Amino acid sequence: MIKIIGGKDTIHKTVINNEVSAQKVYACWLDTIYWISSRIKYRLLDVAGSTQSIYQMAQEQVEAVMGKRGCERFVQHREHYKPSRVWNYLAQSGISYTYCQEPDFPQKLARIPDPPFGIFYKGELPEENVPAVAMIGARKCSTYGRCMAEQFAAAFAAHEVNIISGMAMGIDGISQAAALKAGGRSYAVLGCGVDIVYPRTNETLYQQLAAQGGLLSEYPPQMAPRSSMFPPRNRLISALSDVVLVVEACEKSGTLITVDMALEQGREVYAIPGRCTDSLSMGCNRLLRQGAVVASAPEDIIEDMGWGQCHTRKYSGKTSSIRLLETLSPTSQEVYAVLDVLPASQDGIVTKLREKNSTCTIPQIYQGLVELELKGLVMSQNGQYRIIMP
Repeated sequence: MIKIIGGKDTIHKTVINNEVSAQKVYACWLDTIYWISSRIKYRLLDVAGSTQSIYQMAQEQVEAVMGKRGCERFVQHREHYKPSRVWNYLAQSGISYTYCQEPDFPQKLARIPDPPFGIFYKGELPEENVPAVAMIGARKCSTYGRCMAEQFAAAFAAHEVNIISGMAMGIDGISQAAALKAGGRSYAVLGCGVDIVYPRTNETLYQQLAAQGGLLSEYPPQMAPRSSMFPPRNRLISALSDVVLVVEACEKSGTLITVDMALEQGREVYAIPGRCTDSLSMGCNRLLRQGAVVASAPEDIIEDMGWGQCHTRKYSGKTSSIRLLETLSPTSQEVYAVLDVLPASQDGIVTKLREKNSTCTIPQIYQGLVELELKGLVMSQNGQYRIIMP
C-alpha cells in the first residue's frame, strides 16, 4: 500500500459536487489495495452497485465476497486509509487515475477476458481510435534487432501509429525512443507503480514518455517491480494494441508470453524474420512457422491494416539518405551497396566487392568507407562497419 504523506482528510468541493468524480475517488482508494485482484473488485462492484457503496459495505457483505481473512484486511485498510487522502496524494504526485465506469477508461482494456479494474497513469491515455502497434522483443538485443526496431518504430510514427511497449531494456525501450525521436507518440505499460522508473537506465525515456505519450499501470503508486507483476502487465500491452510485432526473441523468451495473450485477445501477431543460426532470431522464426505473419518492412503491417490512408507526418529520413547517396563518389556508392545492418570487417567488404566484380582498389575502398562515415551513412566499431538506418 502507498504511504500517504500529508493532505487533509477531506475531498475537495469540486469532487463532492460531482457524483462521477466522487465515485472515482472511492474507486482509486479501492484500487490502491494491491492484494485484491481485479476479479474480486468487479465482484464487489456488482454486489455494492457503486465504489462508494463498496467503501461503506458491512463486514458481513465483504466477508461473503472475500472470505473472513480478506474481510479483516479490508476493514483494517479502511480504518487506516481514507479515500480523500489517497486521492490528494495522487494529485500532489502528478498521477491521474481512471476506472472501468469512467468514460475515459480505455475500451480496448475493457474488452479483454481479464480487464483491469482501473489504471493509474502519467501523461495521457492512448486515444481509442488511433492505430497502435505493440513492439516487443529481447532485452539483450543484437545490432540487427536494434536497427529493425528503430526502422519500424520511426515508420509507424510517420504514419501516426502509436507504439505500445513496456519501457524495458532492449527492443522495448529502443522502439519507444525511436518513435518519440521521429515525432510520434508512445505509451509504456509498467510492471510497477507509475511513479517508479524501472529500469533506472531508462529515466530519460521515462520523462519523454510522460511528455510525449503516457505511462500506465494497474499497480498503485510506490509499488516496486516484482517478477510476478510483469506477465499480468503484458496482457495490457497487447490489449492496447491492434497488432503485436515481435522484433527479436530467443526460442524460450518472456516475449512469447505477450504473444500468447495477444492471440487470446484476437490480436494479429507479426514477426521480423532473422538468420537461422542466430539464437536471438529463433523465437521469431518459430513464430513464423506457427502462423505469425512475416514483417519484412513496416509497410507490410501498414498496408495489411489499412493504415496507409492515415495522415502521414513529414518524415524525410529515407529521402534524405537517397539524396545523400547521389552525392557520393562512384566508389563509395559501390561500397555502400554491399553493406548491411549487420557489421562487416574491411576484409569482408573487400571480398563482397570482388564477388560483384568491382574494380575498386583496396585504398579506394578504404577511402570510400571514410567518406561514408563522414557523411553519417555508415558507422564503425571495433573494425566492423554497418549502415545507419534512416
